[in-house]
Amino acid sequence: MIINHNINAVNAYNELNAAGKLKSNAMEKISSGMRINKAADDSAGSAIDQKMKAQIRGLEQAGRNIQDGISLIQTAEAGLGSIQDPNLIRMRELIVQALNGTLNQDDRMKIQNELENVKASINDIANNTEFNTIKVLSPPISDNSVPPKWTAGTADIVFVIDRTGSMGSKIDDVKNNIDGFINKISDDGIDVNMGLISYGDINPSQGADSILKSNITSDLTTFKSYINDISLTGGGDSNESGLEGIADATNGALSYDLRAESTKQFILVTDAFVHDNNADGSGDGMSSFDIINVAEDLKNKGIKLTVVSNDYAISQLRTLSDVTGGDYISIDSNFQDKLDTFANKISTDAGSEQQITVEEMPTLKFQVGANSGQEFEVQLFDARTNNLGIDNVTVDPIEEAEKSLEKVDKSIEIVSEQRGKFGAYQNALEHISNNVGNYNYNLTTADSRISDADMGKEMMEVVKNGIIQESAQNILKQSDQMQQSVLDLITKWQGDR
Repeated sequence: MIINHNINAVNAYNELNAAGKLKSNAMEKISSGMRINKAADDSAGSAIDQKMKAQIRGLEQAGRNIQDGISLIQTAEAGLGSIQDPNLIRMRELIVQALNGTLNQDDRMKIQNELENVKASINDIANNTEFNTIKVLSPPISDNSVPPKWTAGTADIVFVIDRTGSMGSKIDDVKNNIDGFINKISDDGIDVNMGLISYGDINPSQGADSILKSNITSDLTTFKSYINDISLTGGGDSNESGLEGIADATNGALSYDLRAESTKQFILVTDAFVHDNNADGSGDGMSSFDIINVAEDLKNKGIKLTVVSNDYAISQLRTLSDVTGGDYISIDSNFQDKLDTFANKISTDAGSEQQITVEEMPTLKFQVGANSGQEFEVQLFDARTNNLGIDNVTVDPIEEAEKSLEKVDKSIEIVSEQRGKFGAYQNALEHISNNVGNYNYNLTTADSRISDADMGKEMMEVVKNGIIQESAQNILKQSDQMQQSVLDLITKWQGDR
């Protein structure tokens, strides 16, 4: 019998603590529903569980990514659908109408005006079709992309600029946009020569020439210096006007020696015609030329005259430009965009034609899986009229209308192919979405087997360890009472003495 160590009590105490810990552990699992609440519960299982949870969360996000990608593709395809019908279909209808020999030039010009509106509508759709600010039908071209290929050509462009005092802001507009205009033509493979005529009303007492002519040049920097050297005049009476600036045999635009093989374009920049004689002899008699004769002369020489002016001068100035097959460009709004369109027309006239290469379009990569490299690539498409090859469609003369019909038919075919490609992208993403969903389900099931608690088993552990705990407590009491027998023995011994 010993009293310094109560071995039975120590053993009962240890068993009581062990049962308490096991019971607490089981209760923790029951409370959380998880078999692994800390790495100590199952170190290997915990590592596997965390890897699976990362995969599951990644797959859930990938599923959302795929749905966003499908939405983007649907947005792009819907925009292409609007471009194709009614816009491209309407363009084709108008060109077919213009091919009818019963129409005169005025009728065709009205059709051309509607064609321009339809082209503007196509560009609006392409520029404004966005998904989360991404322009899906007018994507920016990557710096690394291969530039479009053009067939070579030549162009002679002569600017005839009114330098009267009211023209200051308009000359600045031309000066500020000339780089983009000429560079766009040059980038299309066109060899460009440029000339400059300036004219203004000069009082004879001022002793200045009313018409000033620069040397023709192919260097843009030199040409810009010619424009920079223009000095505005204060006005006054003179027999000179824009018509002299075009037709004067000595200093006018027609005095240039233009290349026979080139496309020839005169660009008149003015706010209004100041003096002219009409074909019927009416007018103020201040000019030795009249509009109709000058226009016919330009047309016979194969020269197109385009007017850059205000909206209010259109009725008078179009009598000059329309006859030659030229354009009328309003300087009042969106001037740079209009110049870009005009540059494309000059390139086409010069024999340059862009080859539409869908393969060079920029791409978007959708993350469609939980791991690196699990991507789906979607190629965007530029649906603007320039890329569709219909920027320069015209219905006058009929020969050009026939070419325009071929261009529109080709553009309809290209848009149909691209819509089919977007449809294939959508179907592929939906298949990937189904696979991601199945993968996520199976992985979640596997993770559940590792990390979820078996509630029945844990309840059994709580009950079992509760019983062991109560039993250990009873034994601990009895172990404490065993020491009492030593005291009884000592008391009895003392009594016997």
